[in-house]
Amino acid sequence: MFPMFKKITAATFATAMIAPGFAMAETMDTDGDGMVSMSEFQTVYPDAGADMFSSVDTNSDSALSEDEIAAAQEAGTLPEVMTDG
Repeated sequence: MFPMFKKITAATFATAMIAPGFAMAETMDTDGDGMVSMSEFQTVYPDAGADMFSSVDTNSDSALSEDEIAAAQEAGTLPEVMTDG
């Protein structure tokens, strides 16, 4: 197999794994600050409480990053939500 093909395939796979979390964070981040606040989170997950938010907020900074959202979705802690885009 060609080395360049392997690199492109690996990059495509990595992007496909990260893209759902990125899209979700982008959709949830209504104020555009790059993070998802508790109120933004509850707009998408209205039944989720502070405990759910805290379990996703692994660095305890009271905001969710794209990485935290993607990790929670991958772990099955946070269900993926269909977006309109």
